[in-house]
Amino acid sequence: MTDNEAIVTPRLNMNTGSKLIITLGLGLALSACMQPPKPLRGQFSEISPLNYQKQPVADLMVRWTGFVVDVENSKEHSCLTIVAKVPDQVARPSKRIRVDQGRFLACKPTFLEPSSLLKKPVTVTGPVKRLVEKKIDDMSYNYPLVDAQVIYIW
Repeated sequence: MTDNEAIVTPRLNMNTGSKLIITLGLGLALSACMQPPKPLRGQFSEISPLNYQKQPVADLMVRWTGFVVDVENSKEHSCLTIVAKVPDQVARPSKRIRVDQGRFLACKPTFLEPSSLLKKPVTVTGPVKRLVEKKIDDMSYNYPLVDAQVIYIW
C-alpha cells in the first residue's frame, strides 16, 4: 500500500439509524399508551345517542362524549345536556371528526356546578335508562337519559 492509497470501509451513519430506531420506539410506546383514563375504561355499547333514539334499550352501558350546553339542578339530582360528538382513541371528543351524534342527558344525584361545566368537553359512562322528551326552542326532542356513574371533565 502506498502513501496515497487509503483504506475505505463502509460506514453506517449511526446518527440517522439511531434517530430512526428512537422514533419508531417512541411511536410504538405512545400508541400503546393511547387508551382512555382509568375511570373511563370498560366494556360499553358502540351505539351513538342518535341511534339509541331509534332503538332504545333500557340499562345499556354506554360511554358517550361531547360538550355541555346546559346544566339543570333540582332537589333530587342535577342533569347535564350534552351535544354528543365522535370519541377519539382516549374517549375524548374528537378534534378531527366533528360530526354531531345527537344530544343526551347525563344525571347524577348531586349538585353539579354550572359555571364549572358549561361548554366543557366531558365523557360520561353509565346505563341509559330511557328517552326523555324535552324542548329545544319550539321543537320536541327525545333525549337518551344516562344515569351517570362517571362524568369525566377534560
